[in-house]
Amino acid sequence: MIERILNALKEQQIGEYLLLDVQKEIVELFFIKKNLDMRRAENVRTCQVTVYRDFEKDGQPCKGESAFVVEPSATKEEISEKCRRAYLAAGFVANPHYELYAGTHEEVVTMESSLARMSAEEAAGAMTKALFAADEQKKSFLNSAELFVEKKNVHIRNSRGVDVGYVKYHVSGELVAQCREPQDVETFENFSYDDLNTDALTDLVRQTLKMTEDRAAAQAAPVTGTYDVVLSDEYAATIFDFYRARGGGDSIYQHYSDYKVGDFVQGKPEEVTGELLCLDYEPTVPFSDDGVPMKALPCISKGVFQNIQANVRYAHYLNVPATGWYRKLSCAPGTADFEEMKKQPGLYIVNFSDFQMNEWSGHFGGEIRLAYFNDGETIRPVTGGSINGSIFDAQKSFVFSKETQDISKFCGPKAVLLKNVSVAGRTAE
Repeated sequence: MIERILNALKEQQIGEYLLLDVQKEIVELFFIKKNLDMRRAENVRTCQVTVYRDFEKDGQPCKGESAFVVEPSATKEEISEKCRRAYLAAGFVANPHYELYAGTHEEVVTMESSLARMSAEEAAGAMTKALFAADEQKKSFLNSAELFVEKKNVHIRNSRGVDVGYVKYHVSGELVAQCREPQDVETFENFSYDDLNTDALTDLVRQTLKMTEDRAAAQAAPVTGTYDVVLSDEYAATIFDFYRARGGGDSIYQHYSDYKVGDFVQGKPEEVTGELLCLDYEPTVPFSDDGVPMKALPCISKGVFQNIQANVRYAHYLNVPATGWYRKLSCAPGTADFEEMKKQPGLYIVNFSDFQMNEWSGHFGGEIRLAYFNDGETIRPVTGGSINGSIFDAQKSFVFSKETQDISKFCGPKAVLLKNVSVAGRTAE
């Protein structure tokens, strides 16, 4: 397929291009309760082709681009026609000029993980065992679950000598827990790991079953007011998405982000009473989609912004090194004990219908499905209501747990305490 694409590009006299050839081998398991309902294996290959065209507009040099996907069944004529149309379309995309990344041929990198040391069937078996290890509760149970084990082989080539590739393994899925008494409720959770994290999956199921039971017995939301809020696991990780996006070259170039290297990003230093941010960009693949080698890179150190992450295009515009786009952050843990954090007056929220962190406005919020409300004397499960806050206010008084988590998009504190968050609940009686 690659040779057919290269021949078509040459035939259409297209001199600049980028090929992203991806082959996925996936084992999929679907469960109804503890019974395997369906097993499916897939082998999918596609190649995304991006063509580039240099031209001038209003006296300024431009580089247009257009992309299309080729499947193995595509004929020579179909590929050639796609190339022709894409090159024509690229002439209408007036991006300021930049150069593609110049590289060399390198050996394919097989990413190290416990998943890489076993077959997909063995990995699926181990994760299945972990999935149901905690499904032994009397009131709650797993209603259904889906499990996916993926091997991805990526090959990247461009017209400036890049010829690199890597093999990555990944496991993901979703589950639905149910409790029928005193009311019938369900809780949806998903998971995503780059390693054989069997203990983490078992803990997730155990926590989900527990929260489903508690939600079935939960009382009305707390009275509307301002409370300290504890977020854990994926919700805590989502908070840090703000800083990954703000450090992106695209955000900075387009003025969505005002981050500048050397700036203190947590407000005024004298107003910060909580944890100072210490974040790193963590590579989840050895090469970016442009073929740039990726490595760990400081993002924020003691509240000070260190490095812009950018693909080749935006790196050229900002005159910084190309790093590729990072999908994961790591954060230094704090010193607070997670169990003690949960016992402080306020809300410990364990499940939202949807939790959002707006990377541009800094607003975060979501509707509460289950939280534990501590009024200073008792702790009770509550449901309903919502939270709304601003990261610009919250980041001045962050409290991080010393306990940590490691999931596909984040490695760092298991929990974050946000102070004085607005909670919309019920009116006072």
